[in-house]
Amino acid sequence: MEATRWDRWAEGIDCPFDAPRAASNEYWDFIAALTVSSLYLSSNQTYRGHCLLVLDIRHAIRPDQLSAEEWAAFCADLYLAQKAMMRVLQPDHINAAVLGNVIPHLHWHIVPRTRDDPRWEAPIWTTTEAEMTVTALAANERAELIEKLRDAVRPSN
Repeated sequence: MEATRWDRWAEGIDCPFDAPRAASNEYWDFIAALTVSSLYLSSNQTYRGHCLLVLDIRHAIRPDQLSAEEWAAFCADLYLAQKAMMRVLQPDHINAAVLGNVIPHLHWHIVPRTRDDPRWEAPIWTTTEAEMTVTALAANERAELIEKLRDAVRPSN
C-alpha cells in the first residue's frame, strides 16, 4: 500500500509543523516562542482568537512519545497561552484539543468560545474540513490581535 500524505508527515517527512517552519503562511501567523512550543494565530478566525500551539523540540505525534518532563513543559506552555487568551479575548470558555487528524505533529488547538459563537455548547469539529466555515479578520484587526496576544504571553505578564 502506498504511503499517504498523513503517513509521510507522521514519519516526519516534510511535516509542515517540523522546525524550522514558516512564521506566517496562509494557515497561521507567529505570535511567540514559548518554552518548548510556538504559538500561532490560526488564519481561520470563525472562533475569534483560535490559536495553534505547536511542539518545537522535535517531531512527535502523540503525548506518549514525549518524556514526562517534555509533556509537562508542553502543558505549561498551554497554560500560559490560555491565560493570555483569557486576558486578551475574555471568552466564556476555552477548548483545548490535541487531535493530529490532519497534521500528525503534536499541537494544541486553543479555541476561545463565546455564547454567541456558531456552535456554542457543541464541539467545533463535527464536519469535514471542506464543510467548516472559514472566517478571516481584516489585516489591521489581525495584526492588533497578534500584538495583544504577543504582549500577554511575555513572561512579565
